[in-house]
Amino acid sequence: MTTSLTVDRDAAVASFNSTSASPGTSILENACGRGGMSRPGLLVRGCLVGLCAILMAGGCAKKTVRQGVPFGLDRVFTGQPSPKEQDWKEVGMRLAKEKEFDRAIEAFKSYVVQQPEDFFGFNAIAVCYKNIGDHTLAMKNFERASEFAETAEDRAKVLANIGNLYFSADKPQVALGYYKEAAGEAKKNPLYLVFIARTFVVMNEPDRARKVLVEAERMHRDLEKYERDEDRGLGSYLMAYSFLALNEEDKVFKYLENALKVNPEKYVARLEKDFSDEKSLLYTLKDEPRVRKAMQRYSAKTSRASERSF
Repeated sequence: MTTSLTVDRDAAVASFNSTSASPGTSILENACGRGGMSRPGLLVRGCLVGLCAILMAGGCAKKTVRQGVPFGLDRVFTGQPSPKEQDWKEVGMRLAKEKEFDRAIEAFKSYVVQQPEDFFGFNAIAVCYKNIGDHTLAMKNFERASEFAETAEDRAKVLANIGNLYFSADKPQVALGYYKEAAGEAKKNPLYLVFIARTFVVMNEPDRARKVLVEAERMHRDLEKYERDEDRGLGSYLMAYSFLALNEEDKVFKYLENALKVNPEKYVARLEKDFSDEKSLLYTLKDEPRVRKAMQRYSAKTSRASERSF
């Protein structure tokens, strides 16, 4: 930038000292005229005119530089603060929660521009693509996320998300491999054991599912440490699903109630959806009084909490 400004100033001086002066006429005489002014006066006037030309040229150069500066770099060169950067991560999370996945993808892409080596951005983009059914782009972004996952927990999240991608594509055997890798990365997180147990249930391997659930139950109290806000209750919900497949009724109600307790808004709606879907394993509980009472109780609590917030 300094070079371009210097060139512009030199150009201004060169133009001021141009060959437009007539032969035998000094540069100052040509610029200021010959008539009536003393030589010192001519010199002062010439210097002032030259200074104005240089400043004007410098101003133009500054405008040219400013127009070409990308993003917020203008503050480096002009000393003027850039507008506050948009928190694209927060925007993307809000849009994803509202199921505006296309808009969330664009927000997360802007976040990736800001933080190009943060695994979160690529992982979030991948999850959104998965939710709109584009598994190819989802996989590409999961792979990018895995390149930047620095901690064991972050690597486990990406591996589990890839497993979920294959599970939703009706490839439980492939999904199982990724869930096992995730559990190996994050040995203290019971959620990945629950994913493994749920997969064994779908693969009709009840004994293996039961064995994994025993270990998951032992670690269940730690679930709240690892479940993100939007995923609170997921482990308990999937454990209830798995125990229902294994005909362990008491444990079904225990874990369903826990899911409702920690995230009533999500799991009241989720169970209502299950009860209206005859293909869902949980459809068999649609008339179960204990489940209905628990749903009513936690739904009422959610309504009172919403009223107090206004």
